[in-house]
Amino acid sequence: MRIKDSESDQEEPINLLNLIDTLFFLLMFFLIATRFKEEERDVGVQLPQLASSQPLSALPQQIIINIREDGTTVVASKSYNPDQLLDLLSQNAAAGNRDILIRADERSLHRYFANVAGLCRKAGIPEVKIGYLLEEPTPVRVQ
Repeated sequence: MRIKDSESDQEEPINLLNLIDTLFFLLMFFLIATRFKEEERDVGVQLPQLASSQPLSALPQQIIINIREDGTTVVASKSYNPDQLLDLLSQNAAAGNRDILIRADERSLHRYFANVAGLCRKAGIPEVKIGYLLEEPTPVRVQ
């Protein structure tokens, strides 16, 4: 016959510490594993640096034009020649999307940036934004 012990027959209280630890570990896992949406970055573009300014934030409807060192223009990981870029900009300007960010490689010639800015103006976009980094500039040797 079983002897009843009144202390051992009571229900154990639920230990919430293990549950809280598990929830924190899951939260950390999902934060690390989730890819946050970032502005489009072209790995081959090195932006010029600026000592003091406010950071740029990319808006979802913003068109980001990357200009590589050799003058190639890339939008959404696709290369565009000047005529194709003008068509793309004209279509977006007609749709009301006039928010343009130009990110030019610091080693590229200024004329590439000027050409893209001229295409924006020709497409009816009066103002463009320029992408840059917020660090102390370092001299770049021109070849």
